[in-house]
Amino acid sequence: MDNIIEVSHLTKTYHRYKAVNNISFTIQKGSITGFVGKNGAGKTTTIRAMMNMIKPSEGTIKICGKDSQTHAKEIRTQLGYMSSDSCFYEKIKVIDVLRFCSRISHEPIESYLELAAHFELDVHKSISELSLGNKKKLSIAQSLTKEKQVFILDEPTNGLDPYMQNRFFDLLSKYKAEGKTIFLSSHNLSNVEKYCDRALIIKDGTLAEDIDLHQYKNRQAHIVSYQTKEGIHKTFTHQGELSELMKELSTKSLKQLEIKQKSIEDEFIKYFGGDEE
Repeated sequence: MDNIIEVSHLTKTYHRYKAVNNISFTIQKGSITGFVGKNGAGKTTTIRAMMNMIKPSEGTIKICGKDSQTHAKEIRTQLGYMSSDSCFYEKIKVIDVLRFCSRISHEPIESYLELAAHFELDVHKSISELSLGNKKKLSIAQSLTKEKQVFILDEPTNGLDPYMQNRFFDLLSKYKAEGKTIFLSSHNLSNVEKYCDRALIIKDGTLAEDIDLHQYKNRQAHIVSYQTKEGIHKTFTHQGELSELMKELSTKSLKQLEIKQKSIEDEFIKYFGGDEE
């Protein structure tokens, strides 16, 4: 598949602090990529550089084969973007926001109304009447019109209930099947594991790991924790058949035993550590 996004040696420095330090990656057309890391790891800085909201200190970014700085206007005609924090005028109605988006994007109002209906958003309410979750739905309706080919989304599901999160990812899966490309940052690791093709882990401004989630899911890995009657505690990761594991465990005098399949979240924890997001 063709690379639709190319980030090469991106560095962003604020005075002496490097928010992003020499990261490179490519995103293939028709894929969903999760961008994962703790708060302050560099996710939003990277996304803002991709959107030409901030200028890289070093490196280049290409989207749809065009330089993100010199061809920003052309790129935006093909690109849907959603910020992690959206602000609206409180006194206007949802329908007025969508009409405004239609006028400036030259896309039919029906595309925006279709998205609002998909997410059960009442377009006749004023912004001041919306809950946090409904304001997030409005942000989604602004960003995910079907006319776009590439979507860059910063924490798109924050504030959505599980039912709406499922509807959101069902829509992304439909777009992927149509050959559209999605790049999203998220703290919801289970959704990244379930719906994304790849996970890029960023830590302290550098790219820590690039995981092919399809290959990862096919690996047989289990986390095993047990306690023997003699008081010995042990936790380890087992690769391979469960029958081999059970044969090994049958030789021990066990008091407690827990076996669970290793998830992507378990993989991420070693990068996140025990600190709060």
